[in-house]
Amino acid sequence: IVGNVVVVVVVVVVVGGGGGGGGGDDLLAHIYHMELNRVRFMLRAYYRTRLFKIEQHVLHVVKEAEVFARLSPQEQEYATNYTNMVEEHFGSVLGQLPEKYTSMLQQIEEEEDAELDMVPEPNLDKHVFCRVKEDRGNFEIDPDDVENTVDLAQGDIYLVRYRFIKALLEEDAVELI
Repeated sequence: IVGNVVVVVVVVVVVGGGGGGGGGDDLLAHIYHMELNRVRFMLRAYYRTRLFKIEQHVLHVVKEAEVFARLSPQEQEYATNYTNMVEEHFGSVLGQLPEKYTSMLQQIEEEEDAELDMVPEPNLDKHVFCRVKEDRGNFEIDPDDVENTVDLAQGDIYLVRYRFIKALLEEDAVELI
C-alpha cells in the first residue's frame, strides 16, 4: 500500500507540477500541492510509528524469524543496526557486572536454554479497530467463551482484542484501521 501511495505522489508531482495558466489552474495546483503535503505527512507519520514500534520491541522482532520476515528490507536493516547499537551501549555497562548478570535477554544466565525473560513483547491483548474484508459468518471472538460469537460481514468495523483477530489478519480477511 505504501509503495502505491509513493507512486501516486510521484505521478501527482510530475503531472500537477506545472501550472502557469490562469487563476483556476493556480487554484487547482494549490489544492494538489496541499493534498500532496497531507499525503506526505501521513506517510512520515506512518514510518515514524513503525520505527517506534520496532525500537520498542526490537529484541522480540529480531529473535522471532516470522516477525522479522514481515519487515521490509530497510526495516530489517534498521532493526539489526538498532539492536547492535543497543547491545554495544548496554555492553559497556553490563560488562562491569558479574558474568551471570551480563545478559540483556535474561535476568540471570544460569542455563543456555533458559527463557528470555527480559525481552519485551507486544501486548496482544490491546484492542484494535478492524474492518472485515470478506464475509466469514459466525466467528468466535473469545476462544474461552464459545457463546461469544459475531457475524463477520464484509465492511463491518469492530473494536476487538488483537489476539482474537490475528489469524484473520494473516489470512487477509480483516484489515486494521
